[in-house]
Amino acid sequence: MLAILLAGLLAVMAPSAFAADSDVSLEASIVNAPDKGWYASGESVEIVGMLSNSGDATSIQVDPSCNEVLRVWSNGNLIVDGTEACLGQSRGWDLDASSTTESEPLFWDLKDSNGLFVQSGYYDIELVIAGEELSSTVSVHVQTPVSIPDGLELELIATARDGIHAQASPSIITARLHNTLPVEINLDLEGCKLSFNAQLVGNCGPSVLKGHQIVTVAQIAVSMNAGLNEFSMALGDGVLMTNLVIDAIEDEDEADWTGNIDELELSLVLSNDNLFEELETFAPEISLTNTGLEDVSLDFTNTCRGETWVVNSAGEVVMDTLSLKECTELDVQNLLTPNSERTYPQAEWSFMDMDGCHVSSGDLTVVFEIPEFDLFSTDSINLDGGENSYCQDESIEIIADISANQNILVSPTIVSSEDFEINWFKMCGLETALFGPNGEIETVFSQCDYNNTLSMRFDQYELDSFSLQSVDLEDGDYYLAFRTITEPQIRSTLSFTWPLVDDQIETEEDDDEVVEFTPRVVDGSWSATTNDLGVCWLLNSPDEGIITLAGSTDSLSWAPEVGATGQYLVTESIPSAECAGFAAASFKVNEVYSQEVQVAPEDEQEEAAIIPTEEVQESEISPVVITVGAVVASGGILSLLVALIATNESWRIPTTSAGLWLLALVGRTSETSDGRYQRGRLMGYLTANPGCHFRALMAALEMSNGQITHHLRVLEDEESIWRRPDGRLVRFYPYTSNLHPGIVEDELPLPPLSPDPNSLQGKILRLLDDDGNMKKYPTQAELAHRLDRSQQLVSHHLRTLQKFGLVQKQKMGVKNRYRLTREAVFLLDTTEV
Repeated sequence: MLAILLAGLLAVMAPSAFAADSDVSLEASIVNAPDKGWYASGESVEIVGMLSNSGDATSIQVDPSCNEVLRVWSNGNLIVDGTEACLGQSRGWDLDASSTTESEPLFWDLKDSNGLFVQSGYYDIELVIAGEELSSTVSVHVQTPVSIPDGLELELIATARDGIHAQASPSIITARLHNTLPVEINLDLEGCKLSFNAQLVGNCGPSVLKGHQIVTVAQIAVSMNAGLNEFSMALGDGVLMTNLVIDAIEDEDEADWTGNIDELELSLVLSNDNLFEELETFAPEISLTNTGLEDVSLDFTNTCRGETWVVNSAGEVVMDTLSLKECTELDVQNLLTPNSERTYPQAEWSFMDMDGCHVSSGDLTVVFEIPEFDLFSTDSINLDGGENSYCQDESIEIIADISANQNILVSPTIVSSEDFEINWFKMCGLETALFGPNGEIETVFSQCDYNNTLSMRFDQYELDSFSLQSVDLEDGDYYLAFRTITEPQIRSTLSFTWPLVDDQIETEEDDDEVVEFTPRVVDGSWSATTNDLGVCWLLNSPDEGIITLAGSTDSLSWAPEVGATGQYLVTESIPSAECAGFAAASFKVNEVYSQEVQVAPEDEQEEAAIIPTEEVQESEISPVVITVGAVVASGGILSLLVALIATNESWRIPTTSAGLWLLALVGRTSETSDGRYQRGRLMGYLTANPGCHFRALMAALEMSNGQITHHLRVLEDEESIWRRPDGRLVRFYPYTSNLHPGIVEDELPLPPLSPDPNSLQGKILRLLDDDGNMKKYPTQAELAHRLDRSQQLVSHHLRTLQKFGLVQKQKMGVKNRYRLTREAVFLLDTTEV
């Protein structure tokens, strides 16, 4: 009877003792997690497990030597294994039916099995019940200290569109890493994230920084509160912590609206992608969409409803649509029904900054907003500006040590009185031309090891040394003309005597071979012309004709002015690099006896001509003469004639009258200051060159982006001109009975052009035309090989042809290939190039 009773009890208990595995589960969870959402050194991850039995009472096997343990994983690799402490023992753990049991908390201190902090990144933490092998996993993000070399600095820059931070208005916080050392440094920043006010916002930076390199690692849009606003940023776990305090004024907007304004969504609408190249324009639209279920009504009080502004990687405002217009008071109501959209077109921008200089290549942050209602958002675009004619910084110069063995060895150095920032591009960064008594002898490109756009900040930087041929040099005076292909552009000249004499570069005044020139007195009037090397100043003397300025003595604080007349004590000198192309005598001013400046309209004083530049590595000057260059050059020739006519009364009056008539001006010359003068130039140029695009107009008439945009808008409002888009270009035409918006596109005229067929640019056009007829489009390297010229030289001329709208670059596969534009095809069909 006893045996039968025991067997019965075992039969009743057996189903519970061997319950199905699916009834027992383990769920791990994190407790006491930090509010910031990630863990830093000094903090521990606390995990508890919830063991649940959803079925009948049962029993599981556990290892009593460790019970629950943690295992930490990173990308499938085991970093910490808590099961290593288990002794392999076994004990039963009874679980009641439909029961839940919470385990004791377990902790991970962010260290590996060797007791070292793990690398920053994401980790999977597995809670394991030893013996039964039940487990559950949670994920955490960890930021641990990174090792930073000496010389690395983190900078924060706050930018507002007008320089004044205001409540609820957008401001941009720019974070930059700067290697202050002249040598390259390596950074171990794998997994490291930027911490901005304890929130992770992006990667910490690159793995390598070249000497003096500065890189932008983040640009963040923020909305301020009235009063003091505190911001902090660090690399990961508090490394290089930098603080910034901004005082914001109170919001003065008093806009009215009905509905839920928070349901409005802003976006930037582009005609193509966000990549822009040289000669393209940026003309987006701001889209405002009601994503809610109710109507939203906005009551505007002025005409500036949707606006954009752009910040470069240095945290500088380079474009602001509000600077191109006036906000006129006008009450307008915009109603947005659910899912409806309003668009606000923006003015065209040709990537010229607020000072009229080309914007450097790289990433740009676009802030677009509805100012009256404090609605804003941001987007980014990328500019590949190529070899633009960036503005020159005259406070920076290039000095050089020159020595000679078989060749001339040049070791140049950029110097400045204070730190400045310079951008190098994916091309050779320094062009050096050697000039002698008969003009240019040789051109060398150096500083060619940049694979990407690179920004640097320094006050002195040694450039790569290079050699110049000296075999055929005759004894005499020579000079080097340096030009950087950077933003900003740097130009300098350095003279020397061949053969070299020790220390002559530093102490030319002690050289016994220096020729002494007899001082003389000259008088005349000043004009100026520009070329690729800079500005050449010309003095029109009644006795000596046109002579060029080489400079002035160091002790003389003086500079020429366009239109000024005076008398000067001068001595002969070798010409400056800017004036080397003129067959005229050159002089240095020792003393100013008198100078009188004639008042003239500011626009006239800024007129300058582009003279034909010398073909690099060619024995003769062979410019590509196109209408754009011809018109600008004609402006320079006219400025020279003005100086000559000013001294002859019988010529001055009829010539002035004729000039005013040709410029389509009415009234006296004093009336040109109100803008009619510039609009007359625009109309005259477009009449001669219908179909000219925006950038070509700017280059031809030497107007800033703001100037030409304003005058084009006025002329369009007067229905004097009209426009038509051509891809990303916009072409302008005079409004006539034979030329109007209704004309068929194929019948539109193109600007007449006439390149020199013997120049390298003419040869490039012929090759592209021949290849285009066979549907072939060569690369830059293929053109260089076929023309037997250096790739740098061909690159230079291709960019010049692109600038004037004759050649376009097109991505085909992984390579950039070149083809002719409509203008070039028309040109080659109507000329014998």
